[in-house]
Amino acid sequence: MFKECYQSPVRVLGIDVGGANLKYVVIRLEGNGHILELVRREYFPLWRRGREQLRNRLIEISKELRPDYASVCMTAELCDIYESKSEGVIDVVHSCCDAFGSDRTFFVNCDLELVDPDKALKDPLKIAAANWAASAWLVSKLCRDCVFTDIGSTTTTIIPVVDGRPAICGRSDPEKLICGELVYIGTLRTSVSEIIDRLPYKGNIAQICREYFAIMADVNLLLGNISSEDYYIDTPDGRGKTIRDAAVRLARVACSSLEYLSINEVIEIARYVYDVAVSKIVEALLQVRSRIAALGKDPNKLLLITAGIGEFMLRDAGRRAGFREIISIDDIVRERYKIATAVPSYASAMMLIDKLKR
Repeated sequence: MFKECYQSPVRVLGIDVGGANLKYVVIRLEGNGHILELVRREYFPLWRRGREQLRNRLIEISKELRPDYASVCMTAELCDIYESKSEGVIDVVHSCCDAFGSDRTFFVNCDLELVDPDKALKDPLKIAAANWAASAWLVSKLCRDCVFTDIGSTTTTIIPVVDGRPAICGRSDPEKLICGELVYIGTLRTSVSEIIDRLPYKGNIAQICREYFAIMADVNLLLGNISSEDYYIDTPDGRGKTIRDAAVRLARVACSSLEYLSINEVIEIARYVYDVAVSKIVEALLQVRSRIAALGKDPNKLLLITAGIGEFMLRDAGRRAGFREIISIDDIVRERYKIATAVPSYASAMMLIDKLKR
């Protein structure tokens, strides 16, 4: 199909269809070179918008960008509007084919391959949550020995690369949770009550209120790690995104309010939550480092590559885990636009471009 269809120049869309975000890039292939035309991320809470709105939004993207080909990876299948992962994958595959054309759309699977819609539908569990596979394919071509980390609004992905090959242990999300390659800690959406079970309160340690009162976006806003503009998702209480708004939300986790706590006291609570969150990423990094050491490699010699909207958390975690050299993927790839916040979509597009060139 590629030989029959490929005529330079050609525009390739790489899109990561998530449960909370749509991330996509367009790369124009001309001869043996390519030009990154755009990188976009948009908040798309699938659990609220639903299947039909997803299909409609993908069609809108197709009409606006008019790609010649589309390369898709996904994590949306875990969204609770679907009863099973297979149901979710099948729905997303059909929606993408409706939007971009079934003969011009390809899907990343957990074997680090691109497959056509028919193969995707025959084995949907190989397509489920395979955005990590696109990243693994890309990073293994950029670095011979490294650990790639990518933290988004919701999760952290960890991919070791040894001797130029992804040294992965898990291929599905449950397997990755077991072997330390997936941590359900993100920069924005993770609920504070899912991270801690106690917190410092006026010099004491208090149990917490286990409600959806505050999220990591509130913590990072209070600590100055993100701006109000970076807080692009919905707030738990539907109110604003100022420092005071975030402090009000975080105080509730202690069954308290700003009638009892000063802003400075709430910021110290935020500091504690942040430390626990980063420590959970450190634990996973140490698990992966232990496996690398068991392969006969010195983990201290491995480069830690960071990506995602929360690279600052990965730098902190990497230093604590013992990595001596830490670098952003943007400093390796050096595209005209930063791709750190959309690595799987960029990688998906590059996988397809690689096939077109060959």
